[in-house]
Amino acid sequence: TLSGNLTVKRLHARHIIDLGPGPGERGGTIVFSGPYEGLAGATGSVTADFLCGRRAIPVPARRRTPRPGHRLGIRGASAHNLQGIDVDVPLGCFVAVTGVSGSGKSTLIDDVLYRGLRKRRGEPAGIPGACRALEGMERLDDVVLVDQAPIGSTPRANPVTYLRAFEPIRACFARTEDARLRGYTAATFSFNVAGGRCETCTGEGFEKVEMQFLSDVYVPCAECGGARFRPEVLEVRHQGRSIREVLDLTVAEAVDVFADTPEVAKRLRPLVDVGLEYVRLGQPLSTLSGGEAQRVKLAAHLARE
Repeated sequence: TLSGNLTVKRLHARHIIDLGPGPGERGGTIVFSGPYEGLAGATGSVTADFLCGRRAIPVPARRRTPRPGHRLGIRGASAHNLQGIDVDVPLGCFVAVTGVSGSGKSTLIDDVLYRGLRKRRGEPAGIPGACRALEGMERLDDVVLVDQAPIGSTPRANPVTYLRAFEPIRACFARTEDARLRGYTAATFSFNVAGGRCETCTGEGFEKVEMQFLSDVYVPCAECGGARFRPEVLEVRHQGRSIREVLDLTVAEAVDVFADTPEVAKRLRPLVDVGLEYVRLGQPLSTLSGGEAQRVKLAAHLARE
C-alpha cells in the first residue's frame, strides 16, 4: 500500500510512463515517469487520481435487472473453436462477454450473433458463424456493430461529414448576405464538389505522394495551403468565421458557435457525450485512434435517435 491509498496487488511494470494531462491536443505531456512508488504523488495525473481514490466513478445504488423472457438465445453455436454452445444474452441491460484471448468472444458476438441477426433481417454483413438457431430477435429494432475498424482512409472524411452536420453548416453560410450577393449556394461551401473548392487538391487540402515501398504520404496543398477552398469563398464569413475557420473549431467550440442553429448543435452534441469534444470538425478521420473511431461511430448512431 502506497501513500494516498494506492494499492498494488501484483506488480507488472517496474517503470511507469503516464501521458496526459488530457485527451487530444490537451495531451502530449509526460505527467509522470518513474517507479510505481512515486505514482501516488504525481500531480496532474488522472491515472494516479483514480488509483489513489482521489477520483472515482460511483457505483449505482440500483442496477437494472433483465425482464423475464427478454433475451437473445444463441443455440448450438459451433463456429471456429465454439463447441456447440448455448448462450442467453439478456436484453435491456449492459452485458459484457469476457474471456482470455482466443477463447471465442469475437466469434460468438461478431460472427455468430451480429452477422446471424443481420442475415435474418435481410441485411448484408458477411457470412455468419454456424449455429442451430437465434431466438428473440423479434424484440430488436436494429442491430449495430460499433468496432474499432478505421472509418476514413483519406483526409476528405472528417467528423462533421460523418455525422452529417456539414450540410446545415453550409446552409448557414449560403444564407449570409455576401453569399447571396455573389450567387453562392450551399454547394459552393462543399469541398466534395466543384465550384468553391480548390481544384488543385480537389478539396482535400492535401496532396498524396505515392511511395513505392512505404505508405503514401500526404502533404499540404501548395495552392490553398490546406484551406480546401478558393480564396474568394473564404471571404464569406458566418459569425465572423470563414468556412475553413469553422472546420478548425473543436466540437465543443462548434456547439457553442452554432447554439442558435439546433440542427447543427443536435448532430454534434453526441460527440461531446462520448468524450470527443476536443476533436476538430475538419480533422481527417484517418488520424483518429481506434478508440476515437469507435466513439465517432457510436456518436453517429446516437445522433440518429
